[in-house]
Amino acid sequence: MAEIQKTNVCCIDLAADCIDYLKGLGLAVFEGSFGSVFTIKWDNSYSHSRYVLSDVSLPENLHEYHVFIGDTDHLNHRKYLANEHQISNIKDPEEKCLTCNRPINILDLRPYGTSVLSKFFKNNRNYKRIEIVFLGAYNSVAYTSSVVGYMSPHPSGSFSNYDAWGLLNGDSKEGNRVVLEENRESRMLFDGRLNQVRYYYTFKRPYIDQGKTREEDSHFLSLLKNEDGECISYLYCTNSGSCVCVLPQVDKKSSLLKSLFENIIFPFCSEFFPDIEAKRWIYKSDYELPEEKAVREKIAAKREEYEKEISALESEAVEAGKKNDFLKKILISTGGQLVHAVKTYLEWLGFKDVIDKDETLLEGEIREEDLDLNYNGQLVLLEVKGINGTSTDSECSQVNKIVLRRMKQLKTTDVHGVYIVNNQKNIEPLSRQVPPFNENQISDSENQDRTLIYTAQLFAVFSDIENGYITKEEVRECFLKPGLVDFHAGFESLGKPYDYFKDNTVICLNLMGNRISVGDTLYYKDPLQKLAGLKVLSIHQGKTSFDTVDEGKTGIMVDKIVPKGTEIFIKHES
Repeated sequence: MAEIQKTNVCCIDLAADCIDYLKGLGLAVFEGSFGSVFTIKWDNSYSHSRYVLSDVSLPENLHEYHVFIGDTDHLNHRKYLANEHQISNIKDPEEKCLTCNRPINILDLRPYGTSVLSKFFKNNRNYKRIEIVFLGAYNSVAYTSSVVGYMSPHPSGSFSNYDAWGLLNGDSKEGNRVVLEENRESRMLFDGRLNQVRYYYTFKRPYIDQGKTREEDSHFLSLLKNEDGECISYLYCTNSGSCVCVLPQVDKKSSLLKSLFENIIFPFCSEFFPDIEAKRWIYKSDYELPEEKAVREKIAAKREEYEKEISALESEAVEAGKKNDFLKKILISTGGQLVHAVKTYLEWLGFKDVIDKDETLLEGEIREEDLDLNYNGQLVLLEVKGINGTSTDSECSQVNKIVLRRMKQLKTTDVHGVYIVNNQKNIEPLSRQVPPFNENQISDSENQDRTLIYTAQLFAVFSDIENGYITKEEVRECFLKPGLVDFHAGFESLGKPYDYFKDNTVICLNLMGNRISVGDTLYYKDPLQKLAGLKVLSIHQGKTSFDTVDEGKTGIMVDKIVPKGTEIFIKHES
């Protein structure tokens, strides 16, 4: 009996983990490329052009390959070396030599390499094949070329990195917000991967004219769409047995490729893979046995139940966002909207009778502070601003003038001023200046007994309160302390770990009088300065375990992974 030959698979610019997966299936894999991106450094000679030889790599026996897998996002940069692009290196007298003309110093050969495979496909229209492509951004390049013996350059045409692949009509459009289609194939491929997707093109769904009517092309199956309902990934299988699968860019492409082969390609295109015994047509649903079918129906029911639960949770998340939308408004708003959001925040903190002065002004009165409230025998006046940059000295001290006037008016010194700023409101908080006050502004606020707060602090401490790391009362007390507020003043620094073990769940600290016990909670701050808690599971010095330590180099096992380089804190209850 003749031995069944392995299926030839032509991989073009495909990542190493994808290659490894395909080789692991026992397929005959050719590792090809459409070419490199050359960087050309022009010297001081009078030459206005350079010859550039294409480095496209495709199998010589291309007609024996019926499975093609490519990634148009792959990028291979190479430095142009003149000795590698000599005319003498050309073997075929009809071969064209590309040229690069001053002042262009970067030449992308991938679209030109794509045209080589495109030409092969066009010349073999009835050639049955499977095409799978991870689609990156559209890229078109116009080339000039010369023929050996006739070295005068002339336009060679424009080619794109999409040319080889059997793509439907569409438009360049980039995004990462995607939605599953209502079909089994979409769920099998992309469920759990939606946050890993980036697309660069949307496709028009094909229709077939039937006289006066148009019907959807039954060969087409959309696999993924964007939030506008436009197709970004699809499967198109013809009656002749050829198949095109267009995929977006995703993380862990080998995992998606594995799901594609096992759930779609092998069961439905088994004739291309006679050597893959376990994935033949016999495993199609048409041939399922009763017991197997019953189990699969249970799987489908569980999946439906899971999707309903996810949908309910997503609705719950939307409602939670609406309930606490004041938290996001304190990071992006200005004017009355910001004042109202801060008022809501203060009421959530437990301050009573917070007054928005705009709502209580009598006709003819001049508004001074934005908000006021009474707390622990103090009248607290709050000035609230949302600005594009950082505060001026006069903005920081404006509330102090109002405090002095109110002291004189009420004949009391029990008046305290607070300045709250949403600084750089058009910039993400992670990129804002921290703190948004200079040393003089902070020093002046301490000397004049007023408080400085920026809204990113309020946003962060909300999570600390919700997680039980700090109380609302502790935060309220901070509003009466002069200077730049420090909501974490009650937390003692233990420094940064000098070493880590067991995947960063054991941290090594040099303790100097800082008492730590098993069961304590340690903390570190994330980039937004929100606290993350770490439960102490065990304590070791050398090979000895302790329940409590306060001196020396100590290994501490905690219940979560600790990011390297983060400062560790402890809060001792008073």
